[in-house]
Amino acid sequence: MARRKKYVNPNDGKYIRSSNYTLEGGRIIEYGEVIKISGEYGNKFRFLEHVINVENNAEWIDCFQLHNGIPSGWRSFKPERIKPLPKRRRLNV
Repeated sequence: MARRKKYVNPNDGKYIRSSNYTLEGGRIIEYGEVIKISGEYGNKFRFLEHVINVENNAEWIDCFQLHNGIPSGWRSFKPERIKPLPKRRRLNV
């Protein structure tokens, strides 16, 4: 039986992907963090990655739409639309 050839992604090097994104105020949004998107009423999203296309300098974020806390759909948005949710404080007991 012959060996399989290794799959080479034709888009390799075309996209720069990172698992975090820094907002203008200096806050860092990391993989898996829940965010809101301006213009999307009542929906929350789980941040996946920030992507930059090297050829045309387009950038976007990929995230899952959450429905009752369960990922239900894959969406992409411009990073300017991110509205981070405030982090919950811990009670000192």
